[in-house]
Amino acid sequence: MISRGQVEQEKARVYAPVKRQDGIEWKELNAAICRVMQNYCGEYKNEELLNLGLLWLDDLEKNEAPRAVADNPHQLMRTLEVFNILTCSQLILHASLARKASSPYLGFFRLDYPEMDPPEWRKWVTIRLEEGKIKVGELPLDFWKPLKENYERHR
Repeated sequence: MISRGQVEQEKARVYAPVKRQDGIEWKELNAAICRVMQNYCGEYKNEELLNLGLLWLDDLEKNEAPRAVADNPHQLMRTLEVFNILTCSQLILHASLARKASSPYLGFFRLDYPEMDPPEWRKWVTIRLEEGKIKVGELPLDFWKPLKENYERHR
C-alpha cells in the first residue's frame, strides 16, 4: 500500500530547491563533493583519510545540500543528480573503510593494509542502510551458487 505521508515527504524534498530564492547552485555542491573525494578517497587510502572524507560529506549533506537552489526544471534535475552523487560518495567511503585489504585487481590500495589480496579477503563487501545506520556485511564470491536456492534466499 502507498504511504501518502511518505509520498508527500518525498515531494517536499524533491521540490525544495525550486522553492528557495537564494542558496548554492548544483555546480558548487558538485565541485565540493568532487574535492572531498579527490582529497580523501584518492588512489591511496587509509582509515583516517576515509573517516575525514565522511565527516566532510556529512557536513555537505547537513549544511550545504539543504541550501541548494534551482530556478528551472533543468537545474532541479541537476540538483537532484548531485544529491545522488553525494549519497554514492558516502557509500564509496563506507565500502572503502569496510575493505581492509589492498587489491591490484580492484585498483584499491589501503596504505594501512598493504598486503595484496590476502585469501581471507576473497569476498564481496556489502553495505546497507538499516534503521538509519550503515551495516557492513560480506558474501562469498560465488554466493549465487546454487542459483535457484540463493535467488530465493537473497532477493
